Amino acid sequence: PRERLGLFVQVCHAVQHAHQKGIIHRDLKPSNVLVTLHDGRPVPKVIDFGIAKATNQRLTEKTLFTEFRQFIGTPQYMSPEQAEMSGLDVDTRSDIYSLGVLLYELLTGTTPFDAETLRTAGYGEMRRIIREEEPPSPSVRVSTMDDQLASLAKHRSIEPGSLSKQIRGDLDWIVMKALEKDRTRRYDTASDLAADVQRFLRHEPVEASPPSVLYKLRKFVRRNKLAVTASVVMSAAVLIGLGLATAGFVRASREANRATVEAERATREAARSQAIADFLQEILASVDPEEAAKRGLNVERVATRARELFGNDHATVSATLSSLALQLQHSGNLVAAEPLYRESIRIWRG
Repeated sequence: PRERLGLFVQVCHAVQHAHQKGIIHRDLKPSNVLVTLHDGRPVPKVIDFGIAKATNQRLTEKTLFTEFRQFIGTPQYMSPEQAEMSGLDVDTRSDIYSLGVLLYELLTGTTPFDAETLRTAGYGEMRRIIREEEPPSPSVRVSTMDDQLASLAKHRSIEPGSLSKQIRGDLDWIVMKALEKDRTRRYDTASDLAADVQRFLRHEPVEASPPSVLYKLRKFVRRNKLAVTASVVMSAAVLIGLGLATAGFVRASREANRATVEAERATREAARSQAIADFLQEILASVDPEEAAKRGLNVERVATRARELFGNDHATVSATLSSLALQLQHSGNLVAAEPLYRESIRIWRG
């Protein structure tokens, strides 16, 4: 593995040279990196700049250009922004991602996303996988290879039990930093990537580090926005319902020692609070979380159910709708909150 890393550092320097000349390769993969011998020493050669892009000059006498939304490159080595095809300009950091895939394959014998999986997934799903799914770290991939591990270790002249251990930690961090979906979090240059690999080879601390828990949480929320929003709405509504019920019971207990009229009023207040809490839980439990976040709650059904429970107590009906709308507003679901507010106001005006 250390000799492979030494070759990889040279590949990074070759790509950096191209970048300094204003050229982005855009199709880095093993078949485009040949290794020859110079005085008995292996030297890599980066070839095939057929779909390369000039950042500030013409590549030939005739200006080459890429048609908008044309799918260019090899999927399992392609950066998320290259697969996006949104008109976002692809810069040198796209090659950094491809170098990360190369390093992943040098260490594990496979790419982060299997070629057959991408091929059979279909065009749209293939692009989604490249843009959104997080591959396992190299050490995790190696540790789950089972039957293939012995062959993989043999080709790398290392014991099977030592391969995953050697990759775990610094090399995991280096690879996953190069494979970041957000290109601003990748290495700025191929030289920076090469320098971190060289730090590992010299047993020095590497600059790459695992992403924080908060960063992982933000990415999870971004990938599952609808489900998370719906879950927050449901949780908040249940909590506010339980809070109202608890507050009502506390008030009832304090006022029970007063006059009979006051005791009766407190009992009614507690019952009203409990009814509102039960109503909120019933409504939210009957609504599919993703549909609630996407389309909002069915106002007519909510209002009808509230009238069935509270009858002519219009103030309670209106307060219940307003309370539910407030929870939806606090959790960011304004689409569902607005019609509930409007119905609450209409009841008050009536």
